[in-house]
Amino acid sequence: MSDTKNYDIIVIGAGCGGLTAAVCAVKEGKKVLLLERHNSPGGLSSSFIRGRFEFDISLHQLCGYGINAGSGETRLIFDDIGISNKIKWSDIPDFFRFISKTRTGEKIDVLMPFGVDNFINAMEEYVPGSKPSMVKLFNLAEEIKNATDHLSEFENQPSYSQIHSTIKKYGNFVRTAPYSVNEVLNALDVPQKARDIFEAYWPYLGVDCDRLSFTQYILTVYNLINNGSVVPSMRSYALSMALVSEFEDLGGEIRYNSPVSRIKFKNGQACGVILKNGKILNSSHIICNCSPTTAYAKMIKASDLPRSAVKRTNARSFGARSACIYLGLNRSPEELGIKDYSVFISDNSDSVEQYELMKKIETNNNISAICLNIANPECSPKGTTILCLSTIYTDNCWANVAPEDYYNEKDLLAARLISAYEKATGITIHNSIEELEVATPVTFARYINAPQGVTLGYLGNDWDSLLPRIMTEKTDNDTPGLRFCGGWGTQLAGIHNAIATGRNTAYATLADIAEERGATNEQKN
Repeated sequence: MSDTKNYDIIVIGAGCGGLTAAVCAVKEGKKVLLLERHNSPGGLSSSFIRGRFEFDISLHQLCGYGINAGSGETRLIFDDIGISNKIKWSDIPDFFRFISKTRTGEKIDVLMPFGVDNFINAMEEYVPGSKPSMVKLFNLAEEIKNATDHLSEFENQPSYSQIHSTIKKYGNFVRTAPYSVNEVLNALDVPQKARDIFEAYWPYLGVDCDRLSFTQYILTVYNLINNGSVVPSMRSYALSMALVSEFEDLGGEIRYNSPVSRIKFKNGQACGVILKNGKILNSSHIICNCSPTTAYAKMIKASDLPRSAVKRTNARSFGARSACIYLGLNRSPEELGIKDYSVFISDNSDSVEQYELMKKIETNNNISAICLNIANPECSPKGTTILCLSTIYTDNCWANVAPEDYYNEKDLLAARLISAYEKATGITIHNSIEELEVATPVTFARYINAPQGVTLGYLGNDWDSLLPRIMTEKTDNDTPGLRFCGGWGTQLAGIHNAIATGRNTAYATLADIAEERGATNEQKN
């Protein structure tokens, strides 16, 4: 059965990427329909309740949201669409604490602050003699940030003269673009211990520093250090609901419990969707907030797919899969001795070795520990604590767990990570657990319909990192009328990047519509 309505744009998936795309499109006066297979929006930007605790599913810190209006890309987007002041924010006090060992066995236990000067001075205190190289590093970071801002003015498709002017003005941006984090830090003569500390954030990007693009890493870290970061005081669900409210206030239509079974094509052009209940909805422009792998395999007929799209997608590798231990503790952070918001814990600081250990359940002891109460003391009842211990897996190791062993494996994971946290920090938490919930890659696969439970999109390796994706974005658009947004897109994974790709994809789709109408008017004339 066919719906009588025709839409300018249909957005599939109400995660942060899809929500942002929908809001940006409807703000431009387009008739937009947003379809969500769950009964509530948000995807990974949501929360759940166990007992008297409300846990955020995945948002640990929102990058690019500065304290002042106009500071940080995420803040600029939210200011533009009008939701910055509709969300209560909690500032995160410090960048991270890192507990590990150097490659020579020396213990590392450092607390790194926000602010470029503060970060450099703290590094000099922990690693005497590191300051000159760190000053050079942050000068380079600023140049790369300015260069990417400059390129964004050309919608990432600059002419030859514009490329030449960029090279002339920002030569170091071009010189460092092909290299990894380790290669550039080595060229800058950053002392090894300082490198180990500076690279501690890599698990959030899911690629070891021998392969992780320096441009991608430095933009992420510099954004955080320079602007700080925040979390919504009412969990990330408040962020999602602010986007939904703005979308509906502007005249957008959202339908929950509406899974899409098929994206329709006619003569090579997207022309609508078929819902699981058989209803047909018409639109020549579809924005899909899921992985191309899922869309191509399950939602589009093989005969409708260009060979180039299939080859490109099959060439890519999946990024990291996540597991989280959500803990509601019946004592306060002060009683427990928890003082830090974010703590990275690893056996050693060699990202390449850690990446290999993360391929197996039993060898992965890498932890990101987040205590929400440090940023937002009112996030849980008085005298209690919310603590999340998360890790990533760099292979599909959970697929090897037999169904009858699954719950036992979850219990073993929780016990191992809790023990590793206690050993590293000296803080005892196991006897204060009131609520405990374990989410594995299997959980995320079921909840967000992601292949293998991948939460960090496609692997951002050397040939498929930020800059190559941006440079080929226009030529890779080989399914007319269909574009993708979210953590599988150009900007790679992360909620802040999903928001950015949502905006960018909306504007690209609006440009497609304008181009088509221009061509139609020209034919009429």
